[in-house]
Amino acid sequence: MDELEWAAHRPRSPEQTTTVLASIQGQVNRLVDLANALLDLEELRGTGPLGRDEVFVPELVHEAVRSAAPRDARVVVDAPDALAHVNRRWTELAVANLVGNALRHGGGEVRVEAHVDAGGLTVAVCDDGPGFTDDFRPQAFDRFSRAEQSRSTPGSGLGLALVRAVAEAHGGRAYLGEGPGTRVVVEMP
Repeated sequence: MDELEWAAHRPRSPEQTTTVLASIQGQVNRLVDLANALLDLEELRGTGPLGRDEVFVPELVHEAVRSAAPRDARVVVDAPDALAHVNRRWTELAVANLVGNALRHGGGEVRVEAHVDAGGLTVAVCDDGPGFTDDFRPQAFDRFSRAEQSRSTPGSGLGLALVRAVAEAHGGRAYLGEGPGTRVVVEMP
């Protein structure tokens, strides 16, 4: 908030004031996003067993992509015409987080692959970017953990922690898959 002090210290030109206000708005937006992510994590931890819905998988995945990706983003969805028993709200949020991460930090095309087995849902989000370094992989799902190469982009380091919490609340798991680029897999039995 040094910018507020700077702006208040003496009169500034309209252009300078606009620049400072835009910067402050960006900082406020990041704080709101951080607070919302922390609230989501705490709400998820405190809910006990998740209520589950019978969800049409393509609809769920496409809605998550729509909420996370600009219209011109290259996202390919492979989702079977099947139903899964998951919590729609939390699953959609987890997939949207993964798609947003892949678009921000990955490269090339983003792929969302969904599979249904005995009512359980597995979703993998993949990109063609550089992937995680070997030394970062063990802490990728920790709160506030960010890969060195992502520190110059917006984010709080809570997205993958939320994804893992959603998977675990469903009795499942989230993990980093193998392959070129980044592949994050969420299993919800």
